[in-house]
Amino acid sequence: MEEIIKKCLPTYEVLSRIGEGVYGFVFHVKDNLKERAVKVVPIMVERSLSFRTQQELDSKISHDFYAVQEYYGKIKGDGVIEIHDFHLMDKKVSKQEAKAYLIILMEFCPENLSDHVIDHYPLSPRQAKNLMRELAEILNRLSNRTKDAFIVKDLKPSNLLINKNERLLIGDLGGLQRLHSISTAAKAQFTPNWSAPELIINSETANIPSLLFSYGLVCYFIWYGTLPYDKKDFTERTRLIKDKGLVFSRGDMPYYIQGMIEKCLKFDPKKRPKNFNEIIKILSGNKRLIIDDPLLSADSKISGSKSAKIRPTGSKSKHKKSAESIKRKKVKKENIVDIAVEQLELDSKSPFERHQIGDSWLEPVTGMEFTWVPAGTFRMGSGSWDGDGKKDEFPAHTVYIDGFWMGKYLITQANWKKVMASTFWKKVSLYNYNPSWFKAGQEYPVERISWNEAQEFIQKLLSFNKGKYLFRLPTEAEWEYAARSCGKHQKYAGGKNLDALAWYSANSGMATQPVGTKLPNKLGLYDMSGNVYEWCLDEYSESAYKRHKKNNPLITGEGTKQVIRGGSWSNSPHEMRSTYRASVNQDFKGNYIGFRLVMTSVNRKKFNK
Repeated sequence: MEEIIKKCLPTYEVLSRIGEGVYGFVFHVKDNLKERAVKVVPIMVERSLSFRTQQELDSKISHDFYAVQEYYGKIKGDGVIEIHDFHLMDKKVSKQEAKAYLIILMEFCPENLSDHVIDHYPLSPRQAKNLMRELAEILNRLSNRTKDAFIVKDLKPSNLLINKNERLLIGDLGGLQRLHSISTAAKAQFTPNWSAPELIINSETANIPSLLFSYGLVCYFIWYGTLPYDKKDFTERTRLIKDKGLVFSRGDMPYYIQGMIEKCLKFDPKKRPKNFNEIIKILSGNKRLIIDDPLLSADSKISGSKSAKIRPTGSKSKHKKSAESIKRKKVKKENIVDIAVEQLELDSKSPFERHQIGDSWLEPVTGMEFTWVPAGTFRMGSGSWDGDGKKDEFPAHTVYIDGFWMGKYLITQANWKKVMASTFWKKVSLYNYNPSWFKAGQEYPVERISWNEAQEFIQKLLSFNKGKYLFRLPTEAEWEYAARSCGKHQKYAGGKNLDALAWYSANSGMATQPVGTKLPNKLGLYDMSGNVYEWCLDEYSESAYKRHKKNNPLITGEGTKQVIRGGSWSNSPHEMRSTYRASVNQDFKGNYIGFRLVMTSVNRKKFNK
């Protein structure tokens, strides 16, 4: 092979052989000015009824040579390795066969994706997401064409290259094939470990869904440097992914990325994303994805997500105790607060942010949408920028809040019924599963919910998710920080234009209104001012602001009154203010009080050690 290269490209020095595949060998070469890669592909045509004469054999070799050049002309562009020249060398034609060597001079890439991930493991979230996005855009460009659509039949990390500009490229051009021309005879060109199960088990033809499965495996490799269940063979790995889901152990991996990979690796091809356009929208934050199937019916057997097999450490007994308390029709408040305090302590140890403003996550049982509230420091309480502060809103003081997920909307009547309407929970509840006074529609906020009943909702949601996520009410500090768009000087949640932001006494018609129908604040949170008051985790203390801890403050042990924040449909502009504090007894139920949730992952405990 090296002799052929020297004969064809005499100015180049062969440095090493850097790869080989089904179609030939690849060498690293250089001359006085540049480095290149050279692929040497043996071509042979045997005599047959189609090619009987030496002239026909000769013509076939030439035809194949020009066909390769035409083929490259159709696939070249962003994400495909650049080819500088084609040569046909040492053509020999006899009565029985014709032989030659195809020499392809192309750009040199220092490493492939497999080596890149292993050598730099772990890649940062930004690096991992950039690689996923680059690959999705390449595959979309090739496959999303009305004419001459191509797919990669053997997509795997070793066939993907990283060039000198650190851009991802497809290097195995022989693995690209026209989508409409893939035939049964061509099915064998794939690597089982990186292929969709239908190709191996059912010998189906490669298509977009099978490519999406391989893409999901490559994405998992980018984050973890291995295949899922990497010590298992293909059959067992496929079974484990299908039956047990995926294990996501990295705490810095966004939930929407986990959900996207899970969807790509669905055993049923129909449940995978439709195409790479959908993938790109998810990676761009323009499409929200439910990580797991939502609750299908109120009385059906409900199971938590199988996507991550991580359970909370040290909190299992408390969760179990709280569930038993609810079964006795009574929630013990000290257990609830213990769990929340433990969770806040875990949150305060978070070493760095793993998400950014605009990230959303869908709770898998109900489909409730949560938005990311990043960590930060702010001056909690009223100030000159407000001008209407009352005694318990002072002194303004600096607090630090760890990042958390907060419900984008108030809990709706539909959310409440979906979670609380199962047979068991109707039996242990002392009220109708939709206790709201204003039963005008499913998207109206649930109200007439006591603080204790909000805890019942949380406990059931925890049990549905089998401890995978931790849900709770927001602390008063978290609520104000989120309402003020990460602590900005916003009199109302989102700005100064109250009518645009909130349902209150002057515009509500003296009733609740559907959630999300006014403008959100800068974090994308709706109804933080108005519609209904929101329960907080803290017990009310007039002097709380004099005693707050600097990090993630929480007031407990002050009595039976709980903090409510945000104002409601029946309140004046003064009570719509983002710093306004109010309180009622924890067993109080009013048609102007509802709630929203915050969530943090149980991954964080393992991640922070």
